[in-house]
Amino acid sequence: MERIHIDASTSYDVIIEEQALHHLVSYLGPLKSPRPTIIVSDDQVAPLYLDIIKQQLEESGYTVYTYVFPHGETEKNAHRLLDLVEFMAQKALTRKDLLIALGGGVVGDMAGFAAATYLRGIDYVQIPTSLLAAVDSSVGGKTAVNLSAGKNLWGAFKQPILVLCDPMTLQTLPAEEFANGCGEIIKYGMLGYPELLQDLQTHPLRQSDLPHIEEVIALCVKAKAAIVSQDERERSLRALLNFGHTFGHSIEQLSHFTVKHGMAVSIGMALMMRAAYQANRISEQELTAFLQLLTTHHLPIHTDVATADLCQAALHDKKSQGDTITIIRPISWGHCDLLTIPHQDLAHYVVKEV
Repeated sequence: MERIHIDASTSYDVIIEEQALHHLVSYLGPLKSPRPTIIVSDDQVAPLYLDIIKQQLEESGYTVYTYVFPHGETEKNAHRLLDLVEFMAQKALTRKDLLIALGGGVVGDMAGFAAATYLRGIDYVQIPTSLLAAVDSSVGGKTAVNLSAGKNLWGAFKQPILVLCDPMTLQTLPAEEFANGCGEIIKYGMLGYPELLQDLQTHPLRQSDLPHIEEVIALCVKAKAAIVSQDERERSLRALLNFGHTFGHSIEQLSHFTVKHGMAVSIGMALMMRAAYQANRISEQELTAFLQLLTTHHLPIHTDVATADLCQAALHDKKSQGDTITIIRPISWGHCDLLTIPHQDLAHYVVKEV
């Protein structure tokens, strides 16, 4: 079991423990005594885990409501968010009550945003059930829904009071969804953790290897905790966590979200690493090793989307201001920095082949 403390405006712990779902109340009870609680999940996760959570809570005296919606990134929109908060209002939930987000990144993002804004904020708990959510989106307090103009454009910062990660839930993920999470994991290696890249080269992450998965999740959460504690509101340093995301978000949006987030980020990282090679910041051997690391984890490294379309969509990126955009640029193996460039220079970083 790993307990990682997140030092933010609301400080909390991330618990990583096998079978943690089966004793949720032992962690939740000291934070929130029995009260009305809403569990938000989707139609893929709810049949697997909702009853486990609901039964424990009800046996401990919590009044439980459930909101289950169709899975998928296209559901992370304003209409679904409004339907959720209307449901919460119909159940007369108060500021002292609780929301539990049970699912992957879509569930966590939308439920967290509802918690941030309903009655100007109620407490919520993240229970990530996907690898991507476990290593990234459940931690750090970013919550959002998508707008037609782009991904995650309407949101708020809202830290949970607890993140409970049970690696056993990752055993039920489809192989593609497991690979999707690997995209975010490899990203962390480029943010000052070259030893993670080395580990994944030597021992590629496998869904059946729970001890290795737990070790990698803990490393990623600690890496994110170190960044969030210094820059919770993404005024500078936290932007590093978006390596591969500028073009990745463009690919997601232009595909109408048929390309999953981690897959799109993988392509975005591949583009930026090729650009780093062209600029002589990394060697050909390092570029080849990085691209092979992605493909070994069943991640894509190419896109057919036109460069002009990628750059146009990137103008809606949250790191775009005025006529400039801040990109996350690889500067060496395992390290990136932030660079602000004019919009017209963005195309130089879309390197599809070398």
